[in-house]
Amino acid sequence: MNFFSLMLSMTTLLTLTLVSPSHAQTTESFPNRAIKMVVPFGPGSGTDTVARVVAQQMQTYLGQPVTVENRAGANGFIGAEAVARSAPDGYTVFVTSASIHSLNPSLFKTLPYDTERDFAHVGGVMEAYYTLLVGETLPVNSVQELIAWLKANPGSASFGWGATVGQIAGATFLKQTNTSATGVPYKSSPQAVTDLIGGQIKFMFNDVTTSKAHLGKQRLKALAVTSPERIVGLEDIPTMAQAGVADFEMTTWVGMLAPKNTPSAIINTLSAALLKAVALPEVAAKMQACCSARMLIKTPEAFAQFMRDDQKRWAKKISEAGVKPE
Repeated sequence: MNFFSLMLSMTTLLTLTLVSPSHAQTTESFPNRAIKMVVPFGPGSGTDTVARVVAQQMQTYLGQPVTVENRAGANGFIGAEAVARSAPDGYTVFVTSASIHSLNPSLFKTLPYDTERDFAHVGGVMEAYYTLLVGETLPVNSVQELIAWLKANPGSASFGWGATVGQIAGATFLKQTNTSATGVPYKSSPQAVTDLIGGQIKFMFNDVTTSKAHLGKQRLKALAVTSPERIVGLEDIPTMAQAGVADFEMTTWVGMLAPKNTPSAIINTLSAALLKAVALPEVAAKMQACCSARMLIKTPEAFAQFMRDDQKRWAKKISEAGVKPE
């Protein structure tokens, strides 16, 4: 061995000696301070509601506070990019949805984040559906009446969305029913619902969570749900198929990610706490009550594959809806 090779070997050994114990200490002591849970939608949105339920339970298992931080706007870009650029130490996690990771890759030519390269998978939380809503003052009480109204009022027809699932659901509905309406994007679903109540937009597909808070209060009317069967808590509302629009199912999900290169030991700790939280009967009951949702209990590996498959499904739906990437 020559002099330079010897020096290189000694430097490498010294580096390992100095770094490895520190790294081990960091992962073994995790967590030793508060964890921030970033949500890419505003307070009161479906994802936000779910995140707060999960945060409350996870902090019990982790022994540290878990706080929710809303980073809404720009189709989820703001929250996703913030997490992707965060330190991969487990103290920043991302509670995200299908809109950000399954739909955005097919809706935009470029993204400030990569759904695969920039994130590590922690696990799934839940799956839920959307409702087709109109304001109480719109003179329609069924999907077929809405279709007739849209055809009779093309100049004043509009629909809104606070998440891209709602956008594609609306575009698909218009294409399948041969109707037209102006699309209006919002920063978050609660803002779109406010304008729907006020009459600024005429209809929207909205997550069940934020919809249920307004139904029965003389604010909104739910004409259909996007599930294959009627859902618990909204049994009196027909499915889209039952309402006369076949082959129309839209499912969203909520799951947890971390910045890429987060150590596997830390991912395992987060995943274990998440799996315990979503397996609790009381959490399932809360998800059913707030969101008419079913739990999506998955390991990091299974959740990664689920996300890849879901992205392919949505790419097909988006293409069929005729929506071109911006």
